Amino acid sequence: MSAELNVSLSGQGYNEEGVPGVNLLHVQERYGEERAKRLRADGNSQFIEPSLDGKFKSFLGDPWIDPSTIQDAETMFPDNRCQLLILGAGWGGLLFAIRMVQAGLSPSDIRIVDTAGGWGGTWYWNRYPGLTCDIESYCYLPLLEETGYIPKHRYSSGEEIREYANFAAQQWGLTDSAVFQTKAEEMVWDEEQKEWQVELTQKCQEIESKALTVRANFVATVNGVLNWPKLPSIPGLSDYRGAIFHSSRWNYTVTGGTSADPSLAKLKGKRVAIIGTGATAVQIIPHLARWAEHVYVVQRTPSAVDEQEQWETNRVWFEKEVASSQGWQRERLRNFHHHFTTKEQPTINLVGDKWTSAVTMAAVSGNKAGPKSIDELPSYLETLHRLDAPRQDRIRKRVEAVVEDPITARNLQAWCPTWCKRPVFHDEYLKTFNCKNVTLVDTGGKGLDRITVDSIVSGDNSYPVDLIICATGFRAPFVGSPAEKANMTIIGTNGVSMSDEWGRSGPSTQHGVLDANFPNLFLSGPWQAALSPNNLFNIDVLAKHAAYILAQAKAKAGGHPFVVATTAAAAEDWGTQILTRSAPLMAIFGCTPSYFNGEGGIDRIPPDSQVVMARSGLWGHGIEDFGNMRGIEVHM
Repeated sequence: MSAELNVSLSGQGYNEEGVPGVNLLHVQERYGEERAKRLRADGNSQFIEPSLDGKFKSFLGDPWIDPSTIQDAETMFPDNRCQLLILGAGWGGLLFAIRMVQAGLSPSDIRIVDTAGGWGGTWYWNRYPGLTCDIESYCYLPLLEETGYIPKHRYSSGEEIREYANFAAQQWGLTDSAVFQTKAEEMVWDEEQKEWQVELTQKCQEIESKALTVRANFVATVNGVLNWPKLPSIPGLSDYRGAIFHSSRWNYTVTGGTSADPSLAKLKGKRVAIIGTGATAVQIIPHLARWAEHVYVVQRTPSAVDEQEQWETNRVWFEKEVASSQGWQRERLRNFHHHFTTKEQPTINLVGDKWTSAVTMAAVSGNKAGPKSIDELPSYLETLHRLDAPRQDRIRKRVEAVVEDPITARNLQAWCPTWCKRPVFHDEYLKTFNCKNVTLVDTGGKGLDRITVDSIVSGDNSYPVDLIICATGFRAPFVGSPAEKANMTIIGTNGVSMSDEWGRSGPSTQHGVLDANFPNLFLSGPWQAALSPNNLFNIDVLAKHAAYILAQAKAKAGGHPFVVATTAAAAEDWGTQILTRSAPLMAIFGCTPSYFNGEGGIDRIPPDSQVVMARSGLWGHGIEDFGNMRGIEVHM
């Protein structure tokens, strides 16, 4: 499909139509050339998943575990049961628990299990130097009005976000609801008892590993989108004899420093290779350059790195200009989302960040102003490219202005539309390549050729290194069902396997929160729901919706046992509504390979499967329109 969707801009004279100085035909040709460098038949299979390959499980160790915080799972389930079991103790799981408490559930009726040793999810695991959220904190940190918390900076550090998660757990009495270092292995719906039977395994240092079976009236799968690290499948990776780790398991015993004080003193005199130039690596590399003898930055595809513009929060300004009225955070988020459209932008920009200038991210988050059918798609793509070209051109010129070496500058310029890769924001990254101890190893889109016992090899060049850091991301968030996201088995009514059913026909949900084949199971998206660059907002919409549904069902049951489920007819209708709004999201076809499009695999999906994919996908009119659907926004 991608070939048909690549818009032709020749002969249109766009330079005279609002894009001065940008040759859109040339830009399109360069986009195609760069995309071709990254295309490969193996798609997501080009990566190694340590959670599925025992040979690499050492990459999954928990460097942060505090045994004193771990409670014995057996003691946490009186009578081996609970009313609500939440899978995931990240911010998503916290939001589901908090919204359920606000809807009337007691914290003592809730149990939250996670393989981690504490709260935070991705913010628990990721503690690398320079870690900062790329969404402004006044939008990203949830519940600011409820807690009265004032973020320390415009963009919060990972340390602050994790501490705030602990604070929120305490505020809503959930500290004693957590069952850490515990994994759900299998869930089976018991039709007779109208409840879930769940097999759990707890593995931790201070408690003997054990398996237990618990029963839960309700379950919520909130397993996160960045939870299973992936490694590059480079020949010789397992042969390397130096120190090596994934960025989500940062080893401060090797580098020196801590997550609170990233003074990487142990890197003095060391040669370091970091594989990757995405959002994570962009934050790490300036810190490596300050301490290491030499840093080799291994790049396949450059990121479009815009300015961040960080600052400390001034309390007086925050209270007067930001949190000045009731409902301020919801209104700020609404204003943020309304910038992702190809139609008129809001006259007032409450956030004023570089995200709100990336309007063509509407191509992946949804756009009510987008095409209503595939026939309108070519015209829509022209509009996207015309709107996007000035931004990407400005960012490429920023590289030229900052990076002194012209060859390095050229290799750091991103040649793909904004919507094909998550935008990146940093004020120090590009300057780092002016340091004499930093070398960009640009691999022309194909990655390293091999790794030896002591070196990385690209083409004819070999670089001896003492440490390799894999900033290579995580399992693609849009691949598989909630069962795959959790590395577990989920069996619903009539013995239906979620993995099999979703793999064959896709989900059968209503509003993305309840699947007709899996009663009393609340889902957290993104399938058949909506998307925003701010993922916590996505999850909170569904958390509020799930809590409302459960509270209403409980009230109607009047104290009698009850089951929460959608009908097959309602699920079919919702799938049709998703399908009819899918056209605006088809701009992702033809993109440079990334986790957005399954490393290019989306382009190879057969036509009949594309219909299932579109029906299974996102609400194509954006998250605000999704929230305005009858029955969703009404109770938010």
